[in-house]
Amino acid sequence: MERNQPNADDSEEQSETEPFADAPLDPEAILGTRTFESVLFSEEHAERTVPVDARTGERTRQIEDSVERAEAFVADDPRRVAVPQRTEAMVETQSAPYVSTIFYDSKVVRGKITDKGEYGRPTFANNGHDLEWTYRAATQSDQYDVELVEADYETGDVTITVEEVA
Repeated sequence: MERNQPNADDSEEQSETEPFADAPLDPEAILGTRTFESVLFSEEHAERTVPVDARTGERTRQIEDSVERAEAFVADDPRRVAVPQRTEAMVETQSAPYVSTIFYDSKVVRGKITDKGEYGRPTFANNGHDLEWTYRAATQSDQYDVELVEADYETGDVTITVEEVA
């Protein structure tokens, strides 16, 4: 499918009527069912964020049942999931080791860490920003049905399905 490139004078009008006008990927990039592995807050993430007492060097287990609390934290909105929060942000804000986000957020759809890139920054399986904005366009379009199939906090996996509406 070839994407329409908006003209400079009609891009605003086209963006309002055609959600994919500004999407970085074609809809075909997200069609079907995809599972993004190890992206949710899970026991593995909870273990990595156990606080360490700087004076004694001991790890404290202050986060008992934190995965269950993370699930409960997002349970009132079926479109939201709990993902791990950066350790620095958790320490700075003295908050939980997880945050709530929409199920197609870049933190989810970028997938798991595949390697370390420049300056030790992680590289991910996917370009999360492009996928997020394409999923967002599909949710705003009447032509596609975007659904969170499963958020599995045991494995940390999220499964999303996108289908064309007949």
